[in-house]
Amino acid sequence: MAELTVTAVGVDRPGIVAALTEALLTIGANLEDCRAALLRGSFAMVMAVQVPDTVDRDTVRAALAPVGAEMGLEVWVGDSAGTVPAAAGERCVISVYGADHPGIVHAVSRALADSRVNILDLSSRIVGDPPVYVLGIEAELPTGLTVAGLEALVRPVADAQHVELHIEREADEVL
Repeated sequence: MAELTVTAVGVDRPGIVAALTEALLTIGANLEDCRAALLRGSFAMVMAVQVPDTVDRDTVRAALAPVGAEMGLEVWVGDSAGTVPAAAGERCVISVYGADHPGIVHAVSRALADSRVNILDLSSRIVGDPPVYVLGIEAELPTGLTVAGLEALVRPVADAQHVELHIEREADEVL
């Protein structure tokens, strides 16, 4: 078995996931990991797909092409890293909120990158009345960096952006 990465992006409509996974099933593919999201009417999905050794990227592309045409999706198929990296360090949840303005995501993500923090999941949106910009990040800390240490590194960035910052260990997060 080989692993490929498949992405699909387009205008949202019912049946996209069913159509994509049906096409993959017909060629013997197994969906191992998947993430799909809807953002202001646009649908995006990324999948880690196991395919039999007899199935190559072109076969997967050919199987998904009719779905892409019917559903109005841009579909991409490529090689996968094929490995699930071992956790390097502690995981945390970072919450940022405040008045919306350009640069919040960039400033926070740059501070995380400079600290070698890996972003595992990120979402942002404007909510409420009056509107508040909310940024949520699930992150993995590099070995040796603690949540308290990360907060000390990111706090000046949050202050400069005039946003509130909360960081907590993933294990402490209330679901």
